[in-house]
Amino acid sequence: MLHKKPVTVIEYNKGKASIDLADQKASYGNPLRRSLKWYRKVLVDILLNVSVVNASYIFNIVTESKMSITHFRYCLVESLIKKNEIVHSPLAEKHELVPVNRGRCYKCYIKTSADKGRKFAQSHSLKVKTKCIPCNKYLCLSCFNDTHRCALK
Repeated sequence: MLHKKPVTVIEYNKGKASIDLADQKASYGNPLRRSLKWYRKVLVDILLNVSVVNASYIFNIVTESKMSITHFRYCLVESLIKKNEIVHSPLAEKHELVPVNRGRCYKCYIKTSADKGRKFAQSHSLKVKTKCIPCNKYLCLSCFNDTHRCALK
């Protein structure tokens, strides 16, 4: 007589496999201590194990690589304890108008050339003596305020 497994048991076993794998990966280099109280263990387990396993999984999918969990933890710790290097991003630079030689306001020129053509814009767009250095564009005050609205808040 042949007995078939119930459908619920089959579905449970399918779902349990991924949980077992996640638990196995989380057990490598387990930071939990015996002396901690149970609620602290749960918190530490969630913060240090589950989040690292999830981050490793996402990292492997995004980079299309197969980095082991122990190597991922090592790289993660190294990147966290590395000396803070100041990274200058273009968004972090302060945008302000600086007095320079005359030039056409970039935004006014774009608007005018779209409406009336390039030739008309060359002779009629506003000439200004101010430039936004990070953007490397000549801008009048109203166009500067329109473009850099988030900097004013």
